[in-house]
Amino acid sequence: MSVLLLCASMTVSAQSAGAHATTTVTTQTGCDHIRDRFPSLARQGKRKVLCVAPVAQRPGRSVLSSTSVADDPPPLPGWCIDPPDDQSKSAWKTRRFAACLINYATVSVYDTTTGLLLGRTTVNYIHFIGMFYDSLELTDVFAIVRFFSEGELLPDDAISFRLVASCSVGCTAGDFGPAITLPDSSTQSLTPPVPHLVNVPQGGERTVHTTYELQLTHPGGDTEVINYFPPTQGPYPSPDIRCDRILSGAGCVIPSFAPTLNGLADYPAVSAHIRTAQAGGLPGAPGTTPLHRLADAAKAKKNRDLACPDSLPRPPGQTCDEYPMARTWEGAWTSGGAFSRAMVPEAENEGAGGKFGALVRYQRLLDRDAFWVDPN
Repeated sequence: MSVLLLCASMTVSAQSAGAHATTTVTTQTGCDHIRDRFPSLARQGKRKVLCVAPVAQRPGRSVLSSTSVADDPPPLPGWCIDPPDDQSKSAWKTRRFAACLINYATVSVYDTTTGLLLGRTTVNYIHFIGMFYDSLELTDVFAIVRFFSEGELLPDDAISFRLVASCSVGCTAGDFGPAITLPDSSTQSLTPPVPHLVNVPQGGERTVHTTYELQLTHPGGDTEVINYFPPTQGPYPSPDIRCDRILSGAGCVIPSFAPTLNGLADYPAVSAHIRTAQAGGLPGAPGTTPLHRLADAAKAKKNRDLACPDSLPRPPGQTCDEYPMARTWEGAWTSGGAFSRAMVPEAENEGAGGKFGALVRYQRLLDRDAFWVDPN
């Protein structure tokens, strides 16, 4: 299923919001240092302070749950909702056709007269961008998921989250629509998919990014809103997104994410050759130095002629397989470095070549784009 279909039909779920406590809330957050401002705010007629601040530590494992496709539409992808703990929670996590940003925050309400913390809601801020290999339309989804509440958060303590998008040159941004308001009766709020369209000249490419501003508002005049969220103040940009009309059709990718050529176990002689070559120090194994696609057919022929010259004897039914492949900048002639060759069944060589061609097409690998090769 494509990323965009996931994006269009996804759901998020959360643990039930905890019952409001009747005792004073005493937990600490990034907002607690503002108490010295309460007397001044009270004199200005501000009865309450509503403060939003990032949470330094993720509050336990993500409460978003994977659900059976048979029971419900698919949720956000697992790599998005459960990012590795060693990755910054405020940084974009990327794949070739998607990016995901997760932040955690508290919405706290204080009484300016008594200085007491009246209530708090912990929320999960999620931003997901999806794209297609065969479309110039990007899709955004913005969600606020409530983990739990404590103390008293009354309806007039509501705060609204609204995301406003603006595109760089060559991109038209959509509208996220009405704000998401918390607290409300639901543990999660999700915007409909918001489309952005990229204009790419025929036969060309364009790299764009979208800038987002998170606007927080509160309807009451007697409440002061203090915003320390997101952690990096002000508008934040998406990762660079590259769209092209160079390959068949038109589509968009995140070029900084390197895809992997796999499925080669169906061709045992070719995969064995690649394993031996990589074990001998040649690049391309996942997590090592990647290979880079070579689009120039003339240069690719020179790579092939050097690694597998016509003068090299071929046993019946066998062809010469070179690694790194001729269609890479790491090939024998373009790199000027080491390479490997082996005789393999002709059908296997053609099948593995078809796999690489599919990678180029469906991952929109342009000239010099990085990728890895997994022979297993």
